[in-house]
Amino acid sequence: GSRSKVQGSRSKVQGSRSKVQGSRSASLTTSHQPLATNSNPQSLIPNPLFAIRTPTAVVTDLGTEFGVEVYKSGLTESRVFRGSVKVQVVGDGLPSPSGRGAGGEGSGQVVVLRENESARVEGGDEPRIMMLGASAKTADFTRRIPKVTYKTLDLVDVVAGGDGFSGRRNRGIDPTNGQTAELTPKVWGSEAEARFVGDGKYHRVEAMPLVDGVFIPDGRSGPVRIDSAGHTFARFPNTHNDTWKRIWAVGAILTDVPFAAVLGDIDYASPPHCLLFMHANNGITFDLEAIRRANPDCKPFRFRAVAGSSSEAMYSADGVGVIADLWVLVDGQVRFERREINGYSGYRGAFPVSISIGDDDRFLTLATTDGGDESGYGAWTMFGDPRLDLMQVDANEPKDKQTKGQTNQRTNKPKDKQTKGSKEVKP
Repeated sequence: GSRSKVQGSRSKVQGSRSKVQGSRSASLTTSHQPLATNSNPQSLIPNPLFAIRTPTAVVTDLGTEFGVEVYKSGLTESRVFRGSVKVQVVGDGLPSPSGRGAGGEGSGQVVVLRENESARVEGGDEPRIMMLGASAKTADFTRRIPKVTYKTLDLVDVVAGGDGFSGRRNRGIDPTNGQTAELTPKVWGSEAEARFVGDGKYHRVEAMPLVDGVFIPDGRSGPVRIDSAGHTFARFPNTHNDTWKRIWAVGAILTDVPFAAVLGDIDYASPPHCLLFMHANNGITFDLEAIRRANPDCKPFRFRAVAGSSSEAMYSADGVGVIADLWVLVDGQVRFERREINGYSGYRGAFPVSISIGDDDRFLTLATTDGGDESGYGAWTMFGDPRLDLMQVDANEPKDKQTKGQTNQRTNKPKDKQTKGSKEVKP
């Protein structure tokens, strides 16, 4: 069915039809009857200020804040939160409310509701008004549009030991044991030919509260555990359980190879960009619940990055073309994958990654593998500017009571409810 919302002198409709009539009035049309509003923000506001017509009633604003619910059966309930409204029964064949409001219309049954009072208009052969007494249903209505802002949490900062907003760089994690290290020229140089051999286990990263753990994604022996809750993934190829470098959160690649951090002609190791360097055969899992606890007024709703293999990582030492696979998983389920990527520019070299994050999602896992060629040498896979987008709702708006039907549904309501409106007008 259609759903209509009315907020002040502005109107919005989601449903079958909508139209604007004239310069001084608007009509929001549902599948039943018009919802008439008087005036726009630029016109003179008459008295009464506002009227809503439903199949069974006309509810006229007398300078107030009120809500109206309409069910498919035509039953109408009106609740007053502040001020007063006039509720009038509508009979068959009567015209819709005029620009002057609903005065003089109806079958003679009229009631004026004041603060905290509510009434129900029932249709049928003998339409009538029933007083319901004090209303405790304020939370059912979106009485204000909450202010929503957005924040960006930097996962490179998280891997460097930050909270996602501190701008930390140049730290890394050993995927074979979960130990952290600072990135220095000496450390980077010592790893030029270093081979990290895993033990087939998942390792917690105790030093970083927003990172759940790390692992080497080797599918040779079956499903691989990818988070502390025990989720596993069975599609990783045989990677011989080894990799060539740590997982690095970097602001620069300390190497003699030029443009090593270039993806799609952008150097992600140079400000304002950043880089999560994950040589093939590395895996890292972020704790989304810990991120929510650290940001109680926000909720993650999207992961995004530019990913690929470095433009310098085209050939291995023996001249064989380098390929790699890249995976993004949530709670053990694939949300994104790209197979046989290489260092050439264009579609196969760099690509955007964007996945939605739900309220119940617990772990976000990023993994890279050697493409099934059993050679991880030279596979410089990486995530450029990896981010979690967070939505921050006005702290004064209860998160679980912003919109009817999202998180606060009640089972004792009639199932045929169709239209809801709420409005606030200052006399």
